[in-house]
Amino acid sequence: MNKMNNASVIVDIGHYPHVNFYKHAIKALTGKNINVHVILRSRGNLVSIFEKECTHMPYILIGAHKRNIFGKMIGIVERDIAFLKYLRKIEFDVGTGFGSINIAHTTRFFGKPSVLFGDDSEYKLAYYLGNFLATIDVRPSHVPAYGKNLLKYPGFKELAYLHPNHFNPDKKALEPYDLNPYEYVFIREVSSASLNYRKLEMGNLSKILNYLKQMDLKILLSIEDKSLANLFKDHCIILKEPVEDIHSLLHFAAFTLSSGDSMARESCLVGTPAIYTGGRDMAINTELIKRSCMFKVEDEKSIKNTIDYIISNNIKQEVEAKINQAIKEEWMDTTQVILDVLLGTIYKDNSLIEKYKS
Repeated sequence: MNKMNNASVIVDIGHYPHVNFYKHAIKALTGKNINVHVILRSRGNLVSIFEKECTHMPYILIGAHKRNIFGKMIGIVERDIAFLKYLRKIEFDVGTGFGSINIAHTTRFFGKPSVLFGDDSEYKLAYYLGNFLATIDVRPSHVPAYGKNLLKYPGFKELAYLHPNHFNPDKKALEPYDLNPYEYVFIREVSSASLNYRKLEMGNLSKILNYLKQMDLKILLSIEDKSLANLFKDHCIILKEPVEDIHSLLHFAAFTLSSGDSMARESCLVGTPAIYTGGRDMAINTELIKRSCMFKVEDEKSIKNTIDYIISNNIKQEVEAKINQAIKEEWMDTTQVILDVLLGTIYKDNSLIEKYKS
């Protein structure tokens, strides 16, 4: 690796979780004097989150998030063109992104390798396009995926930032909310699919909140649609994103109730049982469901029964022990996986990549 000072990596970040996924790898790469070119896709407050998590790291904006299928297809083409214009101006050795079809398309045009990461094979079009076009496709070992270019690792994408090498829970995160450990519930609502909070009568979420209140549990609510926050301000502490040290808030919760799959997994991986109400059947979640760290339920009665089960059986303590053991004995620091594969690709060092071949 004697040419390390000349190496250059393109990192494409299009969604909030991907900032966390790459932030420690970016820091490690720059620490090795490798040039890192970060490309962001304009989406909500993604830029401000990146600037907070990756202080002083330069970036450029290419493209914007589109909501409908037609817009997404047009957006891919427009972003490809913008990528090509940018990449022709710089020297680079490899491009990487989490499911970034644009990286896979455009690096190939310049005869350079691409390394894509992913964990969601349920989005078939994105999965097959990425798997087909990428030089290397990297997936968690318990997610069904196939191909000659496939590498697999034991663990979860969230362990790129929640592995103990990178995350230690801090009780100081509770102070602004006047909370004590294990005496509150963390709720994340990202859609109307699970708790029907869009209904005028406030739907099942209102009933669940009342049920939790009867148990003398405080409630932290992270709600995607802030226009609905007033409906619940009398029931909960409403979080204002971006939240300082949100993962410590997850760690010290008695349990998490989430319609978002990423936050449900994050909760489990910091040792807190999660009730997932999002409705999606995801292969990435099966490992946590099998270990009784995540509970996939949707209707009001099942949610209440699961809450009772978690509290009555001290499931919080069990989950924390299971996760700690799995991290120690089974699962990898995903940031190390990112670094191994990228450096192995740049310097054609098969010893860094061989261990991930399925």
